[in-house]
Amino acid sequence: MIPKSRQSALFLAAALLAAVAAAAGDERYQQSAEELAKVRNRIDAVSKSIEHDKGEQDQLRAAVEAAERKVDEAGGEARRIAAQIDLQATKVRQAQAEQAAAERRLAEQKEALARQLRASYMMGRGGKAELLLSQQDPDRVDRMLVYYDALNRARAASIDAIGVEIKRVAELQAQYQAQLDSLHTLQDSHKQALSVLEANRRERAAAMSQVSQRIAGEAQELKGLQASEKQLGSLLEQLRQALADVPVEPEGGSKSFPEMRGKMAWPLRGEVLAHYGEAKAGGHLQWKGMWIAAPEGSPVRASSRGRVAYVGWLSSYGLIVVLQHEKGFFTLYGHNSAVTRTAGEWVGAGDVIAKAGNTGGYEQPGLYFEVRKGADPMDPKDWLSR
Repeated sequence: MIPKSRQSALFLAAALLAAVAAAAGDERYQQSAEELAKVRNRIDAVSKSIEHDKGEQDQLRAAVEAAERKVDEAGGEARRIAAQIDLQATKVRQAQAEQAAAERRLAEQKEALARQLRASYMMGRGGKAELLLSQQDPDRVDRMLVYYDALNRARAASIDAIGVEIKRVAELQAQYQAQLDSLHTLQDSHKQALSVLEANRRERAAAMSQVSQRIAGEAQELKGLQASEKQLGSLLEQLRQALADVPVEPEGGSKSFPEMRGKMAWPLRGEVLAHYGEAKAGGHLQWKGMWIAAPEGSPVRASSRGRVAYVGWLSSYGLIVVLQHEKGFFTLYGHNSAVTRTAGEWVGAGDVIAKAGNTGGYEQPGLYFEVRKGADPMDPKDWLSR
């Protein structure tokens, strides 16, 4: 048996170890929060620098971007309201099912009560005298009378139960009506949100038409695309420098980004409209990534684990998400209609990070995908699984 003095010493040591462990956990949490804040501050600084550069670009392209932002916001509101409508509709169906079940129980209670009333009525019309005259055993008669007395008490309880059921059904009906009214209000809001979305889409189409007319000449189009590529290269270089001392590390036991070559999951599946290295802009430029066709709103997934290094608009690329990976690698996801992650967040391979779209001045929806080592582009097909 351990002496009490030694037990106290062991207890004290355990308490001290627990306190140290808790303090270490708090310190790790504090470091994580501080690192996230540092990453976001640096990403914000890069974003402001890029926004300043964009302010010097073609005003018509800026008009397209502004219109696309409005479409994204209105689309998000429409999706939010549609989700609420689905939720309310589910609640209404549940209320209807509960109401139907309550009405069935009420009908059963009424039928049982009717049987009890008939039996009690027959007993009250001289049933006891008839039983005695029929020379039945008096003890048996007493038992039957006790039975009918119990039936009468059950009748009273049934009446009370029916009252409770009636009240419950009434409450369900009121609840159903309130939910129905709420649903109608949401439907009206949904129609308004959709009308705003359509108006913003028309505004975007008009701005795109102006841009198309402006860059009808090959030289002007080439100039705009060259400026966009230069801006993207500048963005990636600034991100590389800003996040150099907060590198991405692979999770325990997982492969680093370079080891995922030829094994990464596709961000989405669809027809490849443009391959890496193919000519564009009349042969003066080449595609630095791949353009994959997909219905608007299709989920875009991270091809590999990483940190969201940038979310924003870039001319010709539209709404983009840039993920930072180990060893200085980046993946870029462009032409999105919406983004579901924020700068600084960690995402795993296969996590949904955006929704496919046609932002950036394109008519056909899909996803533009790049893999880069620093600012240098690489063929995505060499990295994606076959």
